[in-house]
Amino acid sequence: MYFKVLALVFGLAAMLKPLYMHVLPWDEQAFLAKTYTQRRPPWVVPVALLGLALVALTWYVHFTTDVPYSLVITILFSLTAIKGLALLLDYERFQRWVAGMLAKDRGRQVVLVDVAAGVFGLGVVLLAVFVY
Repeated sequence: MYFKVLALVFGLAAMLKPLYMHVLPWDEQAFLAKTYTQRRPPWVVPVALLGLALVALTWYVHFTTDVPYSLVITILFSLTAIKGLALLLDYERFQRWVAGMLAKDRGRQVVLVDVAAGVFGLGVVLLAVFVY
C-alpha cells in the first residue's frame, strides 16, 4: 500500500503542476521569485531534509518488503533527491538557474519544465493505477 499511496500523491502533485502553476489565475513568476530569493530562506533546509528522509524511508521500505515493481517507484521518487541536494548543497546555483529561467522569454522555460513534470506525473499515476 505504501508504494501505491506514494505513487498517487507524488504523481498527482507532479501531474497537476502545470494546472496549479500556470492555468489558475495568479502570478506564478512572482511566487517563484519570492520563494527562491537570493539568500536561502529558512524553510529550505528542513523541507529538503524531510524530502531526503522520505526518499531514505522509501528505499528502506523497498528493501524490507516484497512488493513487486517497488524498485520502479523507488527510483522515480528518488529523482526528487536531486532538487533536495541542490537546495542544501548549492542553493546559490539553483537560485540563479530559476532566476535565469524566469528572465528569459517571460518564463517560457519554467512552463516547459512544469509541462514535463506533468507528463512525468501522469506516468507515475498510471503506474500506481495499473501496476500497484
